[in-house]
Amino acid sequence: MTLEGDIVDVLAKDLGPSAPQFLKRQSEHHLKKPPANITKDDLEELAKWCFIGVKLTLGEQTATKVKDNILRLK
Repeated sequence: MTLEGDIVDVLAKDLGPSAPQFLKRQSEHHLKKPPANITKDDLEELAKWCFIGVKLTLGEQTATKVKDNILRLK
């Protein structure tokens, strides 16, 4: 599986079917690249922005879990 697919899998556990769109938004707006071009070097920054986005809707506990699971992909 690709890194993008691994990230979508992590996000889908809490965001369900909205995970691909959420990743697309975070990647394009904050990393300035499409999700397919994310590298392991981007995971720290991506995890930070995913934490912020998830925290706004699902709370800090879920956001921390998402961030930690993204960082485990390094």
